[in-house]
Amino acid sequence: MEWKALVTSSNWQQIETVLLDMDGTLLDLEFDNYFWLELIPREYAKKHDISEITAKNKLTKLFAHYQGSLQWYCIDFWSEKLALDIAEIKSSIAERVEYRKGTLEFLRGAKEQHKTIYLVTNAHPDTLAIKLKQKDFSWYFRELLSSHQTSYPKESNKFWQAIESRWNFDKKTTLFVDDSIDILQAARNFGIEFTLGVSSPDSSKPMKSYPSFESINQLDEILNW
Repeated sequence: MEWKALVTSSNWQQIETVLLDMDGTLLDLEFDNYFWLELIPREYAKKHDISEITAKNKLTKLFAHYQGSLQWYCIDFWSEKLALDIAEIKSSIAERVEYRKGTLEFLRGAKEQHKTIYLVTNAHPDTLAIKLKQKDFSWYFRELLSSHQTSYPKESNKFWQAIESRWNFDKKTTLFVDDSIDILQAARNFGIEFTLGVSSPDSSKPMKSYPSFESINQLDEILNW
């Protein structure tokens, strides 16, 4: 197995570009897990006059079928598929959106150290807009990019080709942080030198491990290396 370089205090100084995921990295994934695993099954059950257990079982299979595709992240797709207004329902609980601990401290520190920071999220642009109304972190970033703007999810090598062409960053001096093993692997396969997982993307759930990747709990840990 090929292991990429670890992020240390010395090579943190060499890193010029920081690519950050949003949900589970900047923001607490508790919002999304509650929304998709609890609230949407409940609303779907009401809409279609079925039990919540039946709704959860049906949606679990449906979500698994599209997992990893751009459709899986598209609220327009799910609004049509489920006959629910996903954006409206999401907006109704937007006050639940929260930063993960250490997020703002890291963003401030990285900005002060003149790192070029980009947001790379699979979230639909409308989802991004809903969350920015609650927690506006846009000031820290050179650009906020939804994978829908490239027509490919972050799991696809074509996504990485698209953002490299768009931003012209050096893969050897770039750090990427995400809470998805599949996406971290896609970044590594593309040649991103430094990749970090997030061990506690959802504050309400146990910590997760990344067998093939270095991981951190809070983003601001990077500043202390």
